[in-house]
Amino acid sequence: MQTENRPMNDVDTGKPIEQNDLIYPPQQSSNRSAIPMIAGIMLLVAGVFSILFWIQFFSLDVTTLESYVNISQFKQIDPSMTPEKIIGFLNTCATIGCIIAVFPILGTILALKRKLWGVTLTCSIIGIFSFGMLFTSSILSFIAMILLIFSRKEFQ
Repeated sequence: MQTENRPMNDVDTGKPIEQNDLIYPPQQSSNRSAIPMIAGIMLLVAGVFSILFWIQFFSLDVTTLESYVNISQFKQIDPSMTPEKIIGFLNTCATIGCIIAVFPILGTILALKRKLWGVTLTCSIIGIFSFGMLFTSSILSFIAMILLIFSRKEFQ
């Protein structure tokens, strides 16, 4: 049985395959930009900042609250106001804030995978309401929303 020493051909194009192409396949050029990845990172930072901001309210007790806030001013507005009611209100706000802070993190995952553009955009819009430290989370979510609007065509 005799074998021929002819070059192997690509089935699709019929062009000869170089030996280096077998070891290092030619890379396909990608027209994907880094904008969704940047938006995803911004959403991740926004979500983490927001969660860190809201978690600190769970550690408040009466003595800590009284060192930050003058309760007598609240009692002038509503005489039935107690430090326990204020702490309960802040814990409720913190719970809602932590739930809202999960959405930018979900948006991060979807932006990095470049899937479900509408859901990713919605997560960044919800992230605007997560507030965070000095409204950093809101600003980052807003910038990420703008980046996501410009990179719509890169999502599946």
